[in-house]
Amino acid sequence: MWDGRDLDGNDVNPPTEWALVQCDRCRMPSLQVREDYGIGFDKDEPSLIYPERRRLSTDVPAPLRREWEEAFTCFEAKAYTAATVMVRRTLEGTCKEQGMTKRTLAENLKELQAQGLINDTLAQWADALRVVGNAGAHYTGRSVSREDAEDALHFAEALLDHSYVLRKRFEQFQQRLDKRGRAAK
Repeated sequence: MWDGRDLDGNDVNPPTEWALVQCDRCRMPSLQVREDYGIGFDKDEPSLIYPERRRLSTDVPAPLRREWEEAFTCFEAKAYTAATVMVRRTLEGTCKEQGMTKRTLAENLKELQAQGLINDTLAQWADALRVVGNAGAHYTGRSVSREDAEDALHFAEALLDHSYVLRKRFEQFQQRLDKRGRAAK
């Protein structure tokens, strides 16, 4: 634990608690940090320092990666409402990058599904992201929970992976199989 003071006793950072822990399931170590901004360490969710978090594939267009990374930055800063708004922006960007031109996000998501660019499950996830993003974007007097923001990030990442990484990878896989099939004939 560090009290947040430099060698001269000046406050330079909030008190910080570091923890080296090991996962019970995979047995891998991780380094976590919690900061006390005046409400105590127990009220702060730890941030993961090591291992470094997974980055989105470079197959995801750079503007969408930036939107998602900003959502993740908001999440790490415990700005959960802002994180969900950024997830919604990522969703809107995905629709635009996929060529959707409808008036509303809901209509664009339905069009993605109608064109077979997302399946029923991803369409459900995307609509839930739209709803939680709307809750973040419009004042309701309620805050967005950490759990909802975290789930929104994971579902948005899955949507991006499906749309830009896995679809491309599967096409390449099928092409290799087709080549082998033709070569075997």
